[in-house]
Amino acid sequence: MFPILIRTALIYIILIASIRLTGKRQVGEMQLSELITAFLISEVAAAPLSDPDIPLLYAALPILLLVSLEIIISFVTTKSPLFKRFFDPPPAVLISGGKLNLHALEKQRLSADELLGSLRLKDVADISGLAFCFLEHNGQISAFGKADGLTLPVIIDGKENPHFLKLLGRDEAWLRARLAAEKKRKEDIFLLTTDGTQVHYIEKEKRKKK
Repeated sequence: MFPILIRTALIYIILIASIRLTGKRQVGEMQLSELITAFLISEVAAAPLSDPDIPLLYAALPILLLVSLEIIISFVTTKSPLFKRFFDPPPAVLISGGKLNLHALEKQRLSADELLGSLRLKDVADISGLAFCFLEHNGQISAFGKADGLTLPVIIDGKENPHFLKLLGRDEAWLRARLAAEKKRKEDIFLLTTDGTQVHYIEKEKRKKK
């Protein structure tokens, strides 16, 4: 009995350390790769607990590998647009300008009834008053009214986000003009958000918001 208690405590410590290393949040906020990693870690950790003949090392090494892969993926997706689109795709636009995006609903296998039910839980009674409704990476639905003044990130770590620019009815020429007016280069911007009119940015070096 005592060896089982020791093994359980060690696995518990390994799991806590692993989750802290990845810096991740609660399950409801996890992205797809993070959720898969969490499931795999739980399966790997369960093996030596259910079978005392399995060495702890057989759990510790795979857990370390999974955590390392998650950290590497998180880093690469911030540097490569190609990897970001694969591992961290942009949120699906379900409603734009108060109108349902039927193509997006079909692609996400989400019925109109399910969407409206989720919006009612957010106290949204009329979709015509919404500027945008997104299906986020973690499967949750976010909604913003036309009067909310929603700002979207159009530059992240020096890289443009044409998806959000298009949603705001702007293009790369508009963004370049705004940067020129501010006498800034996109490579020097850590984060730039806009509502399509005003821009707010944080520079990489100073990290101060204008």
